[in-house]
Amino acid sequence: MHPDSHFLKIRNLRNSETLRHYEVTYYDQHTIHCIVTKDKNAVDSWIQKVEQDHLQPNQDLAIVGLAINWRRDERPTNWRPHLQVNVPRRYRTERQLDEDFNMHHPVATLQLCVGLECLIFQLLLAGEIPQSLSDFLNHPRCKFVTVYPGITKLIREYPQLQINNRRDLNSAAVAKYNETGLYSVDVMNLAINVLGYGIDMSKHAEFSRWDGSDLFGHQIKYACIQTFLATEIAKSLDEFL
Repeated sequence: MHPDSHFLKIRNLRNSETLRHYEVTYYDQHTIHCIVTKDKNAVDSWIQKVEQDHLQPNQDLAIVGLAINWRRDERPTNWRPHLQVNVPRRYRTERQLDEDFNMHHPVATLQLCVGLECLIFQLLLAGEIPQSLSDFLNHPRCKFVTVYPGITKLIREYPQLQINNRRDLNSAAVAKYNETGLYSVDVMNLAINVLGYGIDMSKHAEFSRWDGSDLFGHQIKYACIQTFLATEIAKSLDEFL
């Protein structure tokens, strides 16, 4: 059994044709309510609830974890960047090389997490981008926190999804610990460095088919914990954001 099976559990609550509800429990301490959908109306409802619960004028700015997933290929050892890359390979970081290699696969899912509420929106399968989502990403009472591999790809493919108040957790961690290696670590490893704990997630989830109509349990756990841990890391790095 993989280590994440001991500390990360998932329970399907209910399903409809366009919406699935789950509970994802992390270390038996945090139970995150997660919905998976490609439906505009479901996204509207999720955002409306978040606004009612977390974005009132008397509340602090809401920390919103944001992540994306897409079909990734494991980079072959003999791979070289494509000819459009202007910077010579010897000057490019592993982070940049991996992003270049996987650029040909479109963004499949967008994840958002506020408190213990998580949304997995299947962008690639959605018929349209909800206006409520575009508005939410520019909400003045939200602070959006992201971790490598970031969201440059999202904005490039969906220019209507501009993000008003975005903070990079990798850069904040480097500023706090003066460790440049933290620029290119993913959320799981950043959590270990910043929080002192994390979870050993299988690479099977990261490199799986995120463009499928039905996401599997290991994908939902991975996507959910990506954004939840981002919010927890942000609390620890608050003075550097």
